[in-house]
Amino acid sequence: MLYLVNSFSVDKDNTGKNNPSLSEEGVQFGKRLKLRNNAIKFDLCYTSYLLRDFSSALIMAGDKLIVERSNSLEITNEKEIISFIKSLPVNKSILIVASSNVVAIIKNNFKCIELK
Repeated sequence: MLYLVNSFSVDKDNTGKNNPSLSEEGVQFGKRLKLRNNAIKFDLCYTSYLLRDFSSALIMAGDKLIVERSNSLEITNEKEIISFIKSLPVNKSILIVASSNVVAIIKNNFKCIELK
């Protein structure tokens, strides 16, 4: 099963930067989201190389799961995103943390659950 999470809020002071960090609000939201979904045990976690995505994934995955990074989740090339998702194992519980554009592409093409 695929589980999707939009990356959390970034620091407003860093929004002009190409790779802004999470805001304190984003960190707190992530911790609450993790607690609400604590019963879900993820086998794998994937995210992009963007700091906000990776930091959000670390909050959700905790310290018991390695967060794998992929360039395919950093872009909005629909064909590349779909190809990446199709390459994942189907019998695993997989968390994908990405930007809203990437999450929308995955939601439109695969059976998945978006955690909010």
